[in-house]
Amino acid sequence: MIAKTVCKLCLTCLFALPVSNMAAEADFAGRWMVSLQDQKRTLVGLLELERSEDGWTAYLEGGPAQVEIDGNHIVVIADSRDVRGFVFDRKLVGLLENDAMSGTYQQVGSAAQKEAPGPWHAEREVVVAAVDTTPKPVDITGMWTATQELDFRKYTMALTPAGKEWLENYLPYYDQPDVRCTSIGLPAIATYSFPFEIIGSENRLTMIYEYSSKVRRIWLDGRQANKFMPPSRMGHSNGRWEGSTLIIDTTLLDKTVRDFRGELISENARIEERYSLSEDGNTLSAVLTVFDPDNYARPPVRRRRWVRKADTEIFPYTCDPDSFYLTMYEDGEMDMYIERTDQRF
Repeated sequence: MIAKTVCKLCLTCLFALPVSNMAAEADFAGRWMVSLQDQKRTLVGLLELERSEDGWTAYLEGGPAQVEIDGNHIVVIADSRDVRGFVFDRKLVGLLENDAMSGTYQQVGSAAQKEAPGPWHAEREVVVAAVDTTPKPVDITGMWTATQELDFRKYTMALTPAGKEWLENYLPYYDQPDVRCTSIGLPAIATYSFPFEIIGSENRLTMIYEYSSKVRRIWLDGRQANKFMPPSRMGHSNGRWEGSTLIIDTTLLDKTVRDFRGELISENARIEERYSLSEDGNTLSAVLTVFDPDNYARPPVRRRRWVRKADTEIFPYTCDPDSFYLTMYEDGEMDMYIERTDQRF
């Protein structure tokens, strides 16, 4: 029987079979919360699976991923970047059973940050019809140190034609704001692995980041930006409590790039951050979403987690732009750099 033959085939060969020979596909379509364990840490992300006449498409944290589905078998391959800038793939192979997915994971490609193979699991995203939005503020003030947990660190995003055109002309070594000691701003600064402090005062929270020595004010009284306030890379931020979750909406943003890869964030972007505190009060988690339809066909998502450490110190941040410009001058690249002015802000 064909069914018995299929069961004996490797997954790679299985996907090469004609559609007429495949088992009926299970109901993979929808939004799934994926949890991956690599022994040292747990990563969590949103996987979206969609079926069309052209086949299956997948998005992880707003970025495109490769997907192959046959019957109740699935393979997902998504690119990522480690803390040292190496780009690699994560390959998830699994089955859909009882409306949940599970299987095994492995890292593919060279990376400085090695991840051990391990299990992964996915449940359909739960949408709660009625949520108690009565403000129930919790104390998130204090010193916070980043962990390596929670974030898939998806590398490529689903870009619009305008977003793709920008990225094609971007040279990170020359155009990245950081290399010339200019702050990259949000959302990147909120996801870097540097400590930060939250200070509470009447009607606002103040966030002090070690990276670039940047300061943010999160207004809790709904005030609008002063009419003379110019756009900036930190923007204007309003916060509100929905239950014990702090939601921050940031607008009035200046142009910048999303991360080291250089995808553009426009002046029309809105950034949403959702901060939640663990029951013991020692772990702070955040989900950051960029809403910028000018450049992204789907909103990019980042997740971060910090632990409360009272003895953490925020050190002065120093950066010498001369080391950047001097190297270009000595290499005869200053004219090229000046001609690329439209790629920088």
